[in-house]
Amino acid sequence: MALRVGDEVIVSLAPARARVSEVSPRSITLEWPWGEPDDSSCYRWDGRSCLPWGESTTEWVPYQVEASAGSGPLRAGDTCIVSIPPTRLHVEHYEEYDRPRNLGWAPAPTAGLYVVPAHRLGVFDGGCMLYLGGAEPVQITLAS
Repeated sequence: MALRVGDEVIVSLAPARARVSEVSPRSITLEWPWGEPDDSSCYRWDGRSCLPWGESTTEWVPYQVEASAGSGPLRAGDTCIVSIPPTRLHVEHYEEYDRPRNLGWAPAPTAGLYVVPAHRLGVFDGGCMLYLGGAEPVQITLAS
């Protein structure tokens, strides 16, 4: 699906289990449940991703992290659930890659989508780049 700047989309990503590597007051680092480090890449991804968390007020991502049922506050070593619940977003940038983009993980993505929350359009300075066609099975539909 070719997307254009200005499109409103519904983005989702089915829940997956992830292991918590580190928790700070403003971020949480997870062993990312999608993709594998690409040893042939000149970029060295360690298989982990860091997301805004807790007291973070300056960064935004559509990902949600939830503790597994019955557990208390998340700590290193815990298992959690990471997902993107169906979320209405505004497309700020879209690019397709002639060859999959080398970012250090496999499978490599074939497109990038920079999104911001639709309800905060014009008052929000941050967004998130989602990589498509690679490891994360992100689902996108045009909003009606």
